[in-house]
Amino acid sequence: MKRILYSLLLALLVSAPLVAQAGSVEERRILTELQEQRRALTEKEQILERREMELKTLQAEVDKKIDELRQRREELAAMLAQKDAAEIQKAQELSKMYEKMDPNIAAGIIANLDKDLAVAILEGMRAKSAGRILAGMDQEVAAALTVSYSSLAQ
Repeated sequence: MKRILYSLLLALLVSAPLVAQAGSVEERRILTELQEQRRALTEKEQILERREMELKTLQAEVDKKIDELRQRREELAAMLAQKDAAEIQKAQELSKMYEKMDPNIAAGIIANLDKDLAVAILEGMRAKSAGRILAGMDQEVAAALTVSYSSLAQ
């Protein structure tokens, strides 16, 4: 199909000045048709070129957005890492504070904390202090914290 169109275009280019000289009505009709096809092909080519430029612009915008999102993801990951480090540091500080408390008082407080925080505090203590605090807790609470602690350790 392309080969036929190119042949027609070539014929049109060669015969364009001859439209006025074409003798028969049939020759003039063919030449006019070729000129119309050439004009249509030129329009299509211009439309395709515009669309290609639009696509390149859109692709550049998408690439820019992807880079921005990637950078934001890295920033968020860094912020989360800082937050996690701060939480670990705070849990270690709390562990030291609870170790210095009376084991029964510490057991009552830790038993009422969020399970993850309670486990983090117990994890930061020496085993002897953690054992005394767990001994001062209700058996079910102590068992639940022990299970959470053991699964965390793995």
